[in-house]
Amino acid sequence: PHVPAAVQLLQMGFFPCALLGPTLSISLPLLSLVRQLFMCTPPNVSAWSESLEAYLGGMGYKVDTKV
Repeated sequence: PHVPAAVQLLQMGFFPCALLGPTLSISLPLLSLVRQLFMCTPPNVSAWSESLEAYLGGMGYKVDTKV
């Protein structure tokens, strides 16, 4: 059976730019990082750092940089 390109991209972890004939896609992990950044309203350096720490924490990494 024919599976649309947009569905195939989603199955591979990419968000398509269009439903029909997408020519651009963005990785879902990158979209997650951008969402986290916007939730903390950067360009504040502290907000960016907290966003990056939360994003990496969601991927299973532990960042301990607080003094």
